[in-house]
Amino acid sequence: MRQLFNYLGHSGRTLTGLATVLALSVGVPAAAQEGVAPQSPSEQPAAQPRSQAIDTVMVSARKTEERAIDTPVALAVMDETQIQRYNTTDITQLSTQLPGVEVSKASGGGAGGNFIIRGIGRQASDYGAEQPVAFVIDGFSFTRGHMSSVGFFDVASIQVLKGPQTLFFGKNSPAGVIAVTSVSPGDEFEGFAKLSYEFRSEDPTAEFGVSIPVNDKLAIRVAGRGQFMQGGYYKNTSSDLIGLPRNLSPYETDALYPTNPNQFKSQPQTKQYVGRITARFEPTDNFDATLKIFAADSRDNDAGAAAVIACADGIGGNPYLSTGFFGNVADPTQTCDGKIRWRRHSTQPPEAWFASNPTLDDNDTHYYNHFRNLLTTLEMNWQVSDDLTLTSVSGYWDYKQSELTQYDYTYGAVASKQGEGGRTFSQELRLRSDFDGPVNFMIGGFYENASRYLDAPVQIFPLGPAPDSGEYPDFYNGSFLTYHQYWDNKVESWSVFAEMRWDITDALELSGGVRYTEDNRSATGVQLFNRLDQFFPEVLGLPDTANPFAHTGTTYDLTRSFHNTSPQVTLSWKPVDDLMVYASYKTGFQAAGISNPGTIGNFGPTVDIQDTLTFDGSTVKGFEIGAKGSFFDGILTADMAMYYMKYSSLQVAVFNPVTTNFTVQNAAAAINKGVEANLLLQASDELQLRLAGQYNDLKYDSFPEAQCYAGQADPNASTYRPELAALCRVAADVTIQCASPAATGCIQDLSGQRYGGGPFQISAGFTYDVPVNNSWNLALSGDVMHNSKGRLAIRQPGSAVPARTIINASLRVYQVDGPWEFSLICSNCANDHYVYSIQDKPLGKTGDLTGQLGMPRLVTIQTTYRW
Repeated sequence: MRQLFNYLGHSGRTLTGLATVLALSVGVPAAAQEGVAPQSPSEQPAAQPRSQAIDTVMVSARKTEERAIDTPVALAVMDETQIQRYNTTDITQLSTQLPGVEVSKASGGGAGGNFIIRGIGRQASDYGAEQPVAFVIDGFSFTRGHMSSVGFFDVASIQVLKGPQTLFFGKNSPAGVIAVTSVSPGDEFEGFAKLSYEFRSEDPTAEFGVSIPVNDKLAIRVAGRGQFMQGGYYKNTSSDLIGLPRNLSPYETDALYPTNPNQFKSQPQTKQYVGRITARFEPTDNFDATLKIFAADSRDNDAGAAAVIACADGIGGNPYLSTGFFGNVADPTQTCDGKIRWRRHSTQPPEAWFASNPTLDDNDTHYYNHFRNLLTTLEMNWQVSDDLTLTSVSGYWDYKQSELTQYDYTYGAVASKQGEGGRTFSQELRLRSDFDGPVNFMIGGFYENASRYLDAPVQIFPLGPAPDSGEYPDFYNGSFLTYHQYWDNKVESWSVFAEMRWDITDALELSGGVRYTEDNRSATGVQLFNRLDQFFPEVLGLPDTANPFAHTGTTYDLTRSFHNTSPQVTLSWKPVDDLMVYASYKTGFQAAGISNPGTIGNFGPTVDIQDTLTFDGSTVKGFEIGAKGSFFDGILTADMAMYYMKYSSLQVAVFNPVTTNFTVQNAAAAINKGVEANLLLQASDELQLRLAGQYNDLKYDSFPEAQCYAGQADPNASTYRPELAALCRVAADVTIQCASPAATGCIQDLSGQRYGGGPFQISAGFTYDVPVNNSWNLALSGDVMHNSKGRLAIRQPGSAVPARTIINASLRVYQVDGPWEFSLICSNCANDHYVYSIQDKPLGKTGDLTGQLGMPRLVTIQTTYRW
């Protein structure tokens, strides 16, 4: 507690005092929508035009329907109107609409993408690591980043719960939860059809939803969306490199490099088909069941959105460095001068690479990312008595992701068709009481069984066709692959949880709960092929580390078990009906795991494989205090929260000098503290004003053995800084000097260093909704969101994400009591060029950097018909 009061002591008194003053100034505000119980988001019909009045927002942050202003949790909610305001059909769009929330897509070891809340996201680029933000769709929780590729459609609400949410949402939510609820059928026949077209990417889409009440007990809703993008957001600036230097490999033929001209001109050219069938069955007054079956198939013409933004040798320099094998290779087609452009460099390998690759299908002739997804959820509620309700939530998820792409963003020398897939079954049961007395409870249990695989045949070094050799299977003869690894993972988890709520007085509530979780994992990793066995065979008696990758046939069988007890307690005070002040102590965790690294290193006989390729869970504990309320008969709603969280044993990617490979380790602890606030004002019948902001201070509390950035101590590197070089030291098991260009095992102490994205985020907006005549209204909306400049990653020059300012606007004309609506929507109207993150370019020189691109200006026209 002392840490909390040291940081928040004065702020806490200010917050409580402010809440009291607000309560006294407005008297006793009338409860919003008195006499009519608001529908839950899942019970609302399809989107309808509505007035500007601020509605009562219902949320399920505590697994029960209650008003947002009665929920002692920091949250942000987007209803159907807000989702449609800027045509939010992609989860990454939340990054430009909600301060403190960031979602980006990634390829390769990025495992599909990254979800960040309050600056906390995945720091371990490894297929074996889970996301610290749980992404929940209709009650099913995902922690795989590939879900960022699933399009939004027919959505009733998006709820973002900030900070640890372990009690109600299970494992892997130490940073928060993004919960999406789709529309469920109501009691009336209704629906909609929507057509839209985005001009920059030449993107027509069609969407529909229809609810059919079969009888008074059964209702069905069918919804779907199709996207048929002809162009893209980013231009592909690569070209056929015939006529340029070809000395990438002493083993190549003239046909190997430069590359082939079979390349797309823009990205992503998304083709997406998604559909959902919902059946709601209420045979009696005390039982209901809702079944949802959701299927999606999404395909882009490349994976991720990373681009080279800076080259150490300047424009047309040498952005490909093959770790000393072939030296520096220039690419004059690159435009990497430190500026961010809506361009990617997706050069494809030669046709011979495709023709000889035994892991490709006949249709694998160019880059793509393909994600297929089938999700089934069944929620059943049985009112056992007037005071007890039993809820069952079952889920089954089957998915497959594959990508054919390159990871050096230059020549396509580092190229792969890799991907993951799996199946997950989960079951949750919970019993909730609703007694008239002061004490109520919730108890429950959760079980999950999952299997997942990773298949990664990769070319890193352009060695040319593999000759017939006894060192590896004939299957790989003639291929250009460097290695081929396969991982088979299994996860079994269970937990029990309970919460008790005590109404100490009519105004004061104390709630406390705990969740106990056990998580058991096993994985088998197999090196199916290693081309370098030809040069470093085991029979030569060379040291095991002479070959950087595990020899063909190497198999690792690993296990990891983890258990955690996460308590939380909240005290909330309601001096009046529409005002609440709360204080919470929260804990949470991110499950332990088994690394599925980008390469299986050749660890040698002295290395503990179990210790090297497994990692422990991360934990968090801390405090949050906040206030929220509705004032002046619902004209004004406001909330504010302050938090102090300590994260321990953070999972970060650390370079292992023995194996020349990145693995995940529990190497850091961090402090996350900040303040956030939201304000919504209905200034008049026509004008609504919005204001939201966050300050987030994120720093390492302890990180004594962080890796040095490449070339940090090398006086010949373009980013050499003597003061930073002095901070670099040699790890205990490394003999090479840090000043050497080949140094890989140097570490530095980052304890006390701030990191992450911009600490300040603020957004402001308005909607002006005015009648045009007796039948039609015109609604004009505009929002601007500013993110301040981020912090350096591991002190590396150039790695701080630049500040950005994103402007969104929309113009909507709709019939007040009619079916038609016409919209013009602009996202990133000022076309601010920005990236979400900056990191070293794979196999590049020190100073070669890549960034995860944001979205450029997009202008969409849209027509909607409702019945």
